[in-house]
Amino acid sequence: MNVTIYNQLSDQFTIILTIIVMLVLSAGIYFLAKSFFNEHQRIKEEKALTIEGVMTRNEISSIITSHIARTGKDGQFSLIYLDLDKFSDFINAFGQAESEKILEKIVKNMEYVLPKGVKIARIQNDEFLIFLSMDYDRTEAVDLANKIKQAINRPIKLFGDTSINATGSIAICFYPIHGATLKDLQNSLKLATYIIKRNGGNAVRVYSDEMDNQGGEHVEYYYQIKHAIQHKEFQLFYHPMINVRNKSIFGVEALIRWNHPEHGLLSPFKFLGIMEQSGDINWIGLWGLETCIKTYQELKQEFPKKDICFSINLSPKQLMSDALPMEFQKLLKKYRMNAEHIILEIIEFAVFDRPLQIHTNLQALKKMGFKIAIDGFGLDYATLSQAQALDIDIIKLDNEFLKEEESYMKAKFASLLVEFAEKNQYMVICEAIEDEDMMEEAKKYHIDTMQGFYFTKPLSAEALRGYIGTESWKDLLTKN
Repeated sequence: MNVTIYNQLSDQFTIILTIIVMLVLSAGIYFLAKSFFNEHQRIKEEKALTIEGVMTRNEISSIITSHIARTGKDGQFSLIYLDLDKFSDFINAFGQAESEKILEKIVKNMEYVLPKGVKIARIQNDEFLIFLSMDYDRTEAVDLANKIKQAINRPIKLFGDTSINATGSIAICFYPIHGATLKDLQNSLKLATYIIKRNGGNAVRVYSDEMDNQGGEHVEYYYQIKHAIQHKEFQLFYHPMINVRNKSIFGVEALIRWNHPEHGLLSPFKFLGIMEQSGDINWIGLWGLETCIKTYQELKQEFPKKDICFSINLSPKQLMSDALPMEFQKLLKKYRMNAEHIILEIIEFAVFDRPLQIHTNLQALKKMGFKIAIDGFGLDYATLSQAQALDIDIIKLDNEFLKEEESYMKAKFASLLVEFAEKNQYMVICEAIEDEDMMEEAKKYHIDTMQGFYFTKPLSAEALRGYIGTESWKDLLTKN
């Protein structure tokens, strides 16, 4: 009996040991495969960034790190960091292949002013690191940086009479006073570059310790945003707008989120302000419109009888761009999209504060067929009087006038606003409907279309399909 038990235990131990060995082997194979894939991806990305005569990030990192190890803190050298301004605009206008040719011409212009022995490397798409191993003092380094800036600013001829002018944000730091390691030096350069970008770009700055208090908390996200754009980490969620009168879905508002690899899903409050400063907000606008068009067309195929509008938000900085109408027109033609299914949401103060360029763009967008919505509409007579001059289609109201603690005057202005909208044939959408009482109160103002967490939270494209397919909102409306 003891022998039998011993044999059973021995068999069980052998099985367990075999399973453990298999798990360890599987884990080893997984990590080896992952390491191989990461290295393959790194080599692929470096190859894509290759420009003749320009070093790779790994090559220059190795040279600088070796230089630090060899000379120690007694040695001195300078680094110049160049980040081209709004290079994504060139990519949007001319495509990736043509933009690479532009970049090669910019590099050639820079190489003419670089002294012999100075090494230059491409760090990212539009970012370069220049290593001055010799003893440059502050004046000499700044003088060279300004020559580089002038070289970048030279007009670049593309085809026919078409030429473009590039600009760059250029930061300088010195070893060892601005960092004891390459990583520390790069962090100093990135912070200085971010400060330049925030102030409009096209300038040269030397890093200083005071910069840590000016923008240190945002600089990490600034450079991660560039990575996020390249690796498609941004995602649109869609918040349905429901017509409670006829129990149908009117449309959805597209809300951007950043699927951050470390911090999870980030709201736009974390990054849109930084993108405004860097100029990447223009990329977000085009990417957002293109993504909405694709999603609209996919839903139209799946639900041909549903006529759903897609609403996207435009920032004041986007609206100030001369190229905005032309870029939107290109996307409409590319996808053969009818603009009347797209609503462009504008923040109220953007229309009233700087009207000339914004109004010109809005008129051009209206001619294409886009619907225009004003968000954050104020409940006062001044707003109503100014609104009459605008060629808009939709007014979006917050829920403040529906709350019991709000004043009688706000409710009175809300009534006036709805009457004003009906008179001018504007549609009114009430946002932030949180519960059934708010919905019922909004209906008393003859507001039919509403949006808010009472109906659903913002949905991914996949979840939106399920929401539309099951018509889930009707469950909330059947009892009313």
